[in-house]
Amino acid sequence: MTQAIDPINLKAAAEHLEWVCQQYPNVQDVQALYRGLLPLIEDAKAGRVLMPVDRQEVPGWYLMTEGIYRPYENPDIEDAYYKFRTEMGSGLTDQDEKFLAKLSAQKGVNKKKDPS
Repeated sequence: MTQAIDPINLKAAAEHLEWVCQQYPNVQDVQALYRGLLPLIEDAKAGRVLMPVDRQEVPGWYLMTEGIYRPYENPDIEDAYYKFRTEMGSGLTDQDEKFLAKLSAQKGVNKKKDPS
């Protein structure tokens, strides 16, 4: 079953991504990403995204996988982008949530074993 867009979460993610991008006004890579995403950001903020968008249709995904934006983590471009991209695709699926819960539990186990 296809999930529906949550317009409140999508708008919040769009506004946050826009704000994060604006924190790097002199970084060409970030501003190029922002320009590429701006039509989607505007549509999301205005409530015009009514159907889920294939996550690979959101500009910038390839560069994210290449780590181009990893240095820009305060505020975190990658995190803001992935949250926006996830909401454009209708949020996390049940399978995504199960995976993240499992990953989080595993991190907790590893932290307890860490002697530092």
